[in-house]
Amino acid sequence: MPTPSKINVVSKKDIGQRLRAIRNARGMSQARLGKILGTHQTGISQVEVGRRGLTLQQVVKLAKALSVSIDQILGQIHGRTEDALVRDRHLVRRMQLIGKLPRAERKALIKTIDAFLKSSQVA
Repeated sequence: MPTPSKINVVSKKDIGQRLRAIRNARGMSQARLGKILGTHQTGISQVEVGRRGLTLQQVVKLAKALSVSIDQILGQIHGRTEDALVRDRHLVRRMQLIGKLPRAERKALIKTIDAFLKSSQVA
């Protein structure tokens, strides 16, 4: 059976940039992340600059160590930041709560939101 060719689905450089951004957002040094993962700071540095790739197991370990999803490391969020995703979750939660209001209160709140958006020139 022939050996399958290696096709880069996600570039090492892109993963490295995302990893650095996530690590920095967490206020974590390369040395600290390396220690958590049982590797050296130089290994983390090589990944962040795109010289070295990651195995699936390493991506899973990184996601756990940084408290992010694997998608965030691999870039499957389509350019959305973690903060935007958190805001979206809060918005969805608020919408669920609005949906539980009695019909008259829900209607009044929607009118208020519409008026606010219109005055803010968002709508």
